[in-house]
Amino acid sequence: MPFDSNGVYSLPPGYLAVTGQTILAAQHNPPLQDLAAAMSQVLLRSGVAPLSGNMSAAGFKITNAANGSADGDYVTMAQLSEVIASIGSSAPTGAVKGFRRKTAPAGWIVENGGTIGSASSGATNRANADTEDLFTLLWTEFTNTELPIQNSSGVATTRGASAAADFVANKRMPLFDSRTRFLRGSDNSLGFDPTLIVGVSQADIIKNHVHPGETEEDGDHTHGYLRGLGSTGIGAEPGTGGATSGTTTGTGRHKHQFETDNNTGGSATETRPRSSVVLFCIKL
Repeated sequence: MPFDSNGVYSLPPGYLAVTGQTILAAQHNPPLQDLAAAMSQVLLRSGVAPLSGNMSAAGFKITNAANGSADGDYVTMAQLSEVIASIGSSAPTGAVKGFRRKTAPAGWIVENGGTIGSASSGATNRANADTEDLFTLLWTEFTNTELPIQNSSGVATTRGASAAADFVANKRMPLFDSRTRFLRGSDNSLGFDPTLIVGVSQADIIKNHVHPGETEEDGDHTHGYLRGLGSTGIGAEPGTGGATSGTTTGTGRHKHQFETDNNTGGSATETRPRSSVVLFCIKL
């Protein structure tokens, strides 16, 4: 009986020696055997003896544990917190995403056409050291024509030898502006519209089109007229100086074809499908 259900160890009865009494094997051996069985259930500090069953912490916690480093290892709270944080920031720098919220989450900034740069850059969107990765990406991916870099006063200027050099020089990098815009895929060699390249912004437009139709059919009819000069001038009444009246020849029942002009009017500011508005942000 090495341990009871609460982990309390008790020697078997009848083991105590009495003064002047010969120690018998039946008295001496059972306690040693019981101790051996009990020691075999102990979790050794050296770690050489593995667990043989589930361990209940009874509301207590393991402290000062090392971070796990392989499959099956114990994971510390620090490691777990790091994984949770990485899930929220798993998007790569430059990713653009719509959020159902009114402010950018941590690690993202609103893509509003403002500028980013170092803490001393005076950038209008975010001036902080954590913008360097996005600053470098935009500097590398887009030309100074597409994203004109600015000095710390906000004046357009030329780019330096590298993104790192410009960031240290406290220059500002402008962002694209996704406010009120739908995001659209680039043409990417499809050939539908080669002008659709990453970074291009388009104004709203309505595709050229016409509306064919025809007028309602009118019955056979003629039109009256006056002809000739009378004594009282053009269009004088018949019999007053030579003016005569008549009618045009009937053309029979007929229709007239027509088409409308391109529709560029209307009171709305845009043509759009149904939409649900989100906040477009870009990953730092």
